[in-house]
Amino acid sequence: MLKTSFIEFLSKIISYIDSYFDQNVVFYRTINYFSYENIEALTWNQVIQCIDMLKIKGLNEDCLFDEYTNIKSMFKTISDQSIPISDQVQAFVKKQNDITVTNICDDVTDVDDDYSTGAKRVRSDQLWMLLLSLTKSPNFKKLICFLYSLPCSNAYVESAFSQMKHLLSDKRSSMTTELISAELKIRLNSTLSCTELYKYILSSEDLLRAIKSDEKYTFKRKYV
Repeated sequence: MLKTSFIEFLSKIISYIDSYFDQNVVFYRTINYFSYENIEALTWNQVIQCIDMLKIKGLNEDCLFDEYTNIKSMFKTISDQSIPISDQVQAFVKKQNDITVTNICDDVTDVDDDYSTGAKRVRSDQLWMLLLSLTKSPNFKKLICFLYSLPCSNAYVESAFSQMKHLLSDKRSSMTTELISAELKIRLNSTLSCTELYKYILSSEDLLRAIKSDEKYTFKRKYV
């Protein structure tokens, strides 16, 4: 009796999950065209199917086709190099001083997002960064940026709500929405530890002056 009840429980869970997946199966298949292992086989019809589904404003399809062919050609070029693609990607990422190389989904093994090449793996988003840096592709970049802005899970949103519990409490109930937003952005996007952030703030005279004043910040934003 218990076994039957448990099987019925699992069946309902699977049916519930499938009900959501079935509604979006075409969408999932479409965005999967742009994963690392599918780039070489990516067709123009698949690109068109994706932009028709996403309806991104401001895309020039004529220019997009030229950019598509250039990117495909560039992918073949770097694939034919004696240096493995994984090493090329990592060398490129290390040169970028203003990006965060961590990923909230890094702990999840997903062949669609991370493609292993022997002992090494290539992250699709980092490979696209490399390809877009080697080709002048503003329209294709807009498409890829949109695709990779889609969250792989709700973990980031949940972490924001978790941080909110500490930010907005009975003892801190007078904070403005703008102040809460600013503190959340620092907490969620900064890669510095508390000690490192403290030292960074003390070392920045412009930032210290801005903190003491009521005026909006006018100096150049930096990634920390």
